[in-house]
Amino acid sequence: MFIFILIMIFEKVIVWGFPLHTHTHSYIHGAWVKAFKSLGYDTYWFHDKDYPIDFDYNNCLFITEGYADDNIPVVDTSTYFVHICRNPEKYLHKVKRLIEIRYLVDNIKDCNYNYVLNKDKCEKISDATYYEKLENNGGLAKYHNNPVSMEYECIYTCWATDLLPNEIKEESIHMERDNCIYWCGSYSAGNNPELRKFVVESEKNGFPVKFNNPWQRPLSYELVQQFTLKSKLSPDIRCSGDPNKIAAGETGTCHKSIGYIPCRILKAISYGHLGVTNSKHVYDLLDNKVIYNDDEGALFYDAIKECNNYELIKEQMKIVKEKHTYVNRINDLLSVLDK
Repeated sequence: MFIFILIMIFEKVIVWGFPLHTHTHSYIHGAWVKAFKSLGYDTYWFHDKDYPIDFDYNNCLFITEGYADDNIPVVDTSTYFVHICRNPEKYLHKVKRLIEIRYLVDNIKDCNYNYVLNKDKCEKISDATYYEKLENNGGLAKYHNNPVSMEYECIYTCWATDLLPNEIKEESIHMERDNCIYWCGSYSAGNNPELRKFVVESEKNGFPVKFNNPWQRPLSYELVQQFTLKSKLSPDIRCSGDPNKIAAGETGTCHKSIGYIPCRILKAISYGHLGVTNSKHVYDLLDNKVIYNDDEGALFYDAIKECNNYELIKEQMKIVKEKHTYVNRINDLLSVLDK
């Protein structure tokens, strides 16, 4: 009955985001679409340069982002979850509800945000999501020093694996691996010395690391999964930050210290790989069941020692399957809608 009541709150789901492969967040938008459709929702994926004019946008649940919502219809019967909501005024008093999606981090200061997460002021929705009623826009960087009073809502959350729960299968654990590591993601030795430490130890032991930059050569979901599965290890290494941005007083790239939770490790585990991280926050979120070491060089040796620990991988997969898919994140959104 509870789920039925929530379903009736909106008639359609619209993800208004980046076209696939045009931005790293486009993969997040694609994962939302996939998960909503799997749950039977009438779901659409539009973007600023491709959307129907003669579409009924009433009674919809929108998921969007502040850098992708220039042409989004603002409708008083619809609810909007907006990641990086740069201009709350665009929606406030014009829509049914505005709920900002913020990063689940201890604190952040960058070009978009400037806030400290006080969980004592929040309601815990799940291990990965917290809900807060905001009294002003001071969490946005451009308003931080002179916040304007306004009431809206937000959730602090992290992304998830792009696999559905039924797609997470234990047989992938036993897939034959190559004697190298495939890293699908941005990398700069200057901006990520932590990953460099891991790479040095890996290559010293005969496991070369092969990089693919998604901005230069975007790969399909299927190819990323294939390369991840073939990789000897699939670590997630959080960096201490871009030196230039740190010099400017920003902390947004300081993932290791602010506690940013990446989808990379959740995907790797769901694909059948050992979870490996240098992030204490990730370690805590995943019930202390992943391989963790603050020293990235030592982390390589910890990981290679346990890479065939199939029982541990199964435990990790169970955690992700039960708690960290986009189905879980949707359930969190629905819980917030009930407030």
